[in-house]
Amino acid sequence: MPYVVERAFRSAGPRLQQAWPGHLAHLRSLSARGVLLGGGPAGKGNGDILLLAVSDEVSLHRALRADPLVRQGLVARTRIRSWQVAYGHEALTGRACGDFPPATADTADLLTPHESRIAGMVLTGMTNQQIAGRLNVSCRAVEQHLTRMYRKLSISRRAQLATALGTTVLRYGIPQEESLTA
Repeated sequence: MPYVVERAFRSAGPRLQQAWPGHLAHLRSLSARGVLLGGGPAGKGNGDILLLAVSDEVSLHRALRADPLVRQGLVARTRIRSWQVAYGHEALTGRACGDFPPATADTADLLTPHESRIAGMVLTGMTNQQIAGRLNVSCRAVEQHLTRMYRKLSISRRAQLATALGTTVLRYGIPQEESLTA
């Protein structure tokens, strides 16, 4: 069963930085075992959102407790919700990425062609810095485009983009160290 886990980290400065490599290794381990299907930073890097596929809640809590950030008391809050799969990973839905319906006309028409390009890059897992490099613009310009897209689509975060556009996330990856520590 898939679960969405939202966590907020304590502002522990050096303790958080010391535990971070172990946290990333833990995420890579979960991904390699097929438990972590996706995730990324939340807020301004002071938390994360994880999409985990486990058989039951006991397995979920076992996977979360093994995280070095949890073991060192650096996670201030955790919110867990079961996820009803409508879009997403083939292992969860039983459908290939191309099997999903295209974005509805009303949401697709809200975005400019440039915003649609940026949304596509976001959905493939690119960071704002990678998108800026690809488009030869500043990172701030990408952030401004994303902010306008979020307003148009009535969403508040990157993780909601795929659902708002009625499409699927094409690639699930481990959060990159530089994007989570910034």
